Amino acid sequence: MLYEDLAWFTVLWVSLLAARRLWHAAPQPVPASISSPKRKTPRPLKPRTPNDCPVCRRPHPAPLGGHVRKPNVLPWSERKSSRGKRKTICTAGHPCPNPDCDYFGNTDSTFHALVGDGKRGADGIQWLCCQACGKRFSSRRGTALYRLRTPPAQVLLAINLGLTIADTALLFHHSEVTIRLWLSRAGKHAEQVHAHFFQNLTLGHLQLDELFTTLRHKAHDLWVWTAFDPVTKLIPVLQVGPRTQAMAHSVVHALTLALAPGCLPAFTSDGLNLYFYALTAHFGQWFTDPATGQVRWQVACDLLYGQVKKAYRRRRLHHVERLMRLGDLAHLSERLKTLGLSGSLNTAFVERLNLTLRHALAALSRRSWATAQLTGKLLAHLEWWRAYYHFCHLHLSLRFKLDVPQVRRGKQTPRRYGPCTPAMAAGLTDHIWSVEELLAFPVGQ
Repeated sequence: MLYEDLAWFTVLWVSLLAARRLWHAAPQPVPASISSPKRKTPRPLKPRTPNDCPVCRRPHPAPLGGHVRKPNVLPWSERKSSRGKRKTICTAGHPCPNPDCDYFGNTDSTFHALVGDGKRGADGIQWLCCQACGKRFSSRRGTALYRLRTPPAQVLLAINLGLTIADTALLFHHSEVTIRLWLSRAGKHAEQVHAHFFQNLTLGHLQLDELFTTLRHKAHDLWVWTAFDPVTKLIPVLQVGPRTQAMAHSVVHALTLALAPGCLPAFTSDGLNLYFYALTAHFGQWFTDPATGQVRWQVACDLLYGQVKKAYRRRRLHHVERLMRLGDLAHLSERLKTLGLSGSLNTAFVERLNLTLRHALAALSRRSWATAQLTGKLLAHLEWWRAYYHFCHLHLSLRFKLDVPQVRRGKQTPRRYGPCTPAMAAGLTDHIWSVEELLAFPVGQ
């Protein structure tokens, strides 16, 4: 009896499955009341104003350092006697640390009273002396190498390897706390160096993009926001934060502070519309409507911004759509050709930068145990790498023409071009920096 019931149940189950397949295979009648849905047109993007930027609404603090001059104070060259000690070394960028001195905080070598005071220590550290107040201090004061007992060569090698904190500590026989301290100081110093040099930049084209990463505890996802110049290979802005509108405003706001007044580059990015709102809120001007008398925000008429939208299916690139959000494609192509580029709307250069970042920093590697623990530590490591990339790294696609060709051995033709760094291509410096020179550069703090 049991076997007969199982046989009937099996026949019934197979019949139901066959009927279900026939039902889905047959064309279903569409009711007349239900019409085919129309494809919705994308909502037009509306420009924003500086009032929408949280950074613009925030009060800006006064800049630190610089050429601070107290009132009614003459240059030291006019106050000193003819028997005073003469300057034999360059003291530009070094301020007097004495608050009671008349030349406190001044970094102008033609105005302050700093002179060389000999070299001390096994490393031959240069010391300085203020002739106005008699204060003596090390030339490394205010830099990343100030009061470090470890030899500078070992510190430079440790922070420049790009390994994890644990591997670096194991290799150099130091604690992880010491390695993190070195990286934090190097990152803070690199940020000050960028603030010193990245002013009044004239850039013709910028590509914007963001790189995904995460912290070790995976509490929230992070994005590395970058702005890249394909001509000089500069990275004027690099920030870490969430993928929000406030972060996009912060990136573009920092970019406007680095650009020269009146400089309006052509922008390209991926399909993220947050850039559109941030760009329209920072590149423009306020004007008064003569008819109504109201003050309104007008976006710059010659602002060019294009997007590259990539559609993926099953983790493969399906198609690419190029859109002009601001300006005309012909004008953008003409602008890019004048800069020596191909003239096509793309984000290839900044995407290649993302690969460089993942190879240079272990914390940005995919599927790795070397992820960062805190956002501040990751940003400090990124800032240090960016300074090394700008001033010390020889970029293979950059070169400068030599005034006198260099003769080479044998029958080789003379070398007419020399290696170049991104900072040299942008005109920020005239030579290739060493890592020690970068860490010991005075920033007037």
